Amino acid sequence: MAYAENDLDIYYAVGNTNTQRQESEIAFIIKKRNSAGWKLISTTSAIVDNKNQFSNLYLFWEKLS
Repeated sequence: MAYAENDLDIYYAVGNTNTQRQESEIAFIIKKRNSAGWKLISTTSAIVDNKNQFSNLYLFWEKLS
């Protein structure tokens, strides 16, 4: 029987969350995880501080062993 391992990455963003630098960093995280055999199963974002435009992006991963 396969064993499922789960993990979480949290990406912190301040200000405009659609900058090219931030998109490149997130793409790097996804490529690195995929090459290690992880599958992205869910993403969630949350605004932590509205005044300072601080937000988090949660990336939930699963890997079958």
